[in-house]
Order: sequence, then structure tokens, then C-alpha cells
Amino acid sequence: MNDPIALKCPSCNAPLTAPSGRGQFYCQFCGTPVTIPNVRRSDNASSRDAKTAVAIPEKLRVEEFGGELRISWGWFNPSVFFLIPFCIAWNAFLIGWYSMAMGDHGPPGAMKWIMLIFPIGHVAVGLGLFYACLAMLFNSTSIRVMYGQLEIQHGPIPFPGNRTVPVDDIDQLYVKHERNVGEKGTSHNYPLLARLKSGREVKLLPHNSEVEISRAVEQLVEKYLNIKDQAVPGEYRM
Repeated sequence: MNDPIALKCPSCNAPLTAPSGRGQFYCQFCGTPVTIPNVRRSDNASSRDAKTAVAIPEKLRVEEFGGELRISWGWFNPSVFFLIPFCIAWNAFLIGWYSMAMGDHGPPGAMKWIMLIFPIGHVAVGLGLFYACLAMLFNSTSIRVMYGQLEIQHGPIPFPGNRTVPVDDIDQLYVKHERNVGEKGTSHNYPLLARLKSGREVKLLPHNSEVEISRAVEQLVEKYLNIKDQAVPGEYRM
């Protein structure tokens, strides 16, 4: 077995000891991907590091017919039942606030304008909550591979992220591991990206996607397009 390799993190310069038998790992101090230089892997090591196949989540609907692959799933999550009462209470308060400010018995002059302008930020939050509830109740994502195109659509509630990518431009699909450290702790995100033959990266599924769905979509599309899976720096391969 190879001895662990000592090196430094390229971002924070922290001293690191790399685990033996792996070509890439993450700095335990800042989370930066670190590649071990000049590592020779045996066939057994390569086999251990190969990305394992994942089970297809029950919520995914997969259809293949007529030279077309369709993958779809709904956004419904039981947590929406906790979000809806909060959304109603938040927006009901704002409606009452503005009714009082605009009513016949509201404050006069400049005070009325202060009451109208002061909660603008809260109005934005209220609209965002309402929009999120509608999306979680009614939206779904549909991925179609047909006529040489990979098409992603979210709806029926309009939502950013709809895109079309020519399949001939795709070099590799991979799930990226994004580690973000903030005041409330560390969060881990797993967006699905396409690396194009030009070197450009296109985000197919957003950062808040469930890792099981991102991995399953990657696996299904690569198999359908006969794309040989290859490791990509920063990729989540568990």
C-alpha cells in the first residue's frame, strides 16, 4: 500500500496529509478540492474509486421510447404544509398594515408615506414565500433527450433554469460538491453540471437539488448518450 502523501492546501496553505490510494480529496480546513500529484493507481484502487451506480429514486418517472428519453419529477415536499400557514400569517399582517395605512383613519401626511415604504422588504419576502409555496405544490421538472438536444423545463409556475443543450457539445455530466461555510454552519450543495467540449460548464440542475436526483439523472443521461463516465475535479462520487 502506498504511504500517505504530505502536501499543502492550494487555497489556505494548511499542511495536509492525503489519504493513500486516492487522487483527490478535500481540505479539512477550507473544503478546497486537492489533487494528489503523481499518484499511480493499481487496478484494484481504480476499481475502488470508480463511481458506484445509484438506485433510481421512486419520485423519478423515467420513460424511453421512439428515440427519446424523458425524466420527470414533482417538487412536492411535505414541508410545504408548514410553510403555508407561515406564508398566510406573514401576508395577512402586511395586508392589515397597508389597509390601516391607506384607510380613512390612517396617519396623515409624511407618516402615511413612511408606513407605506417601511415594509417594502417584508413585502418582497411575503411574495417570495407565496411563490415558493405555489412552486412546491404544482411545479415539476422535465428532462428530455431527443433530436440531438437535452432540454430541461420547470413549470407550470415560471422558474429560472430552463435550458437546451446540444448533446454533441456534451463531454461529461457530473454532480459537483459545493461546500459553503457561513455563520449558521456548513452547507453542502450538489448541482448537476454539464462540461462541454469547449471547456465551458453549464448548470443543468440547481445547487439545492437532492443529491440522489442529481446522481440518478447523471447516470441515466450518460447511459442513454453512451458517455463514458470520467472523474472531474470537484465532483461528488460517493
